[in-house]
Amino acid sequence: MPTSNGSDIDRSVGQLAADLCWGAWAELGVSGWGRTHQQWAIDPEPLIIFTALIGEKERRLQDEAMDWCIHNWRSISQTRLRNLLRLQTDLDAWGPFAATVNARAGVRWPEATTERTSYRVTGRSTLRSLSEPSLVALRMRAMFGVGTRTEILRFLLLDPGSSASAVTLAAATSSAKRNVADECDRLAQAGVLSVRTVGNRFYYSLRHPSSLAHLVGSTPSIAPSWNALFRVVGTITALAGVAGEVSRDVLIVETHQAALAIEDDLGTLGIEGPERVSGAGLLEVWDRWATGAMGKFAAGGWPGAEPEPAVRPRPVVAASRQR
Repeated sequence: MPTSNGSDIDRSVGQLAADLCWGAWAELGVSGWGRTHQQWAIDPEPLIIFTALIGEKERRLQDEAMDWCIHNWRSISQTRLRNLLRLQTDLDAWGPFAATVNARAGVRWPEATTERTSYRVTGRSTLRSLSEPSLVALRMRAMFGVGTRTEILRFLLLDPGSSASAVTLAAATSSAKRNVADECDRLAQAGVLSVRTVGNRFYYSLRHPSSLAHLVGSTPSIAPSWNALFRVVGTITALAGVAGEVSRDVLIVETHQAALAIEDDLGTLGIEGPERVSGAGLLEVWDRWATGAMGKFAAGGWPGAEPEPAVRPRPVVAASRQR
């Protein structure tokens, strides 16, 4: 990733990030992009926020995403939006996006600022049939409601045979731990979840996963943690953005820090990170790895996976924080 071609890298990586978003939005019904992510389970709230944050560079993408949100806001969780926004350090681009949706749809999305008065609803977006594998999240919300309970069931359904604590489920569903614990207790009382106790920790799993799977219907083969995915993508694009603006020595340090920053998220996603090398060799290794990973994401594939991958979410949570 030499500084001499940093701008080229920035454009290339930035376009791949936009292509990932376009592919995901196309599954939701946004017009203007071929379908590349039919086998990805689309998680709308992280996608909405990430799209808003890169929107200034991709105004058409932002406009079409905004159009979809204005027409389909009933399928979106304001609570999850609020919880996810608390993790963001820069909300400048989010404020106008939320304010415009609020003004046109009559909703109250959090952290809104000033409406984009020049925006005109395009009317080109639709909502695809919820029977599509990629829309399992929206299908389950149509079945069980927009809330924490549905997000718990979705996580456990897409990670077959898994058991998870309330802390893990809270991280995976972008929900408050207390709400997750309460909903898990209710689901256990109803016989939907099984509870296993290890010391003072409670682990929840589906009691009859095949029954829920039969009820819900088709699911895709790639079901990543979109929060972790966008943190990785954001780190890669941010580093590419400064590659042509700093010295080689500074870039080596920045690249090393970026590699360390995404280690946990790569573990969550089940993706091998760049090879550990020192010195200037790290730049070439990172460039090759980052471009390859972003290319896979943008095309609807998965790094290191066979043509039919089975990628499942698994947040990394410190054991001392388990419930």
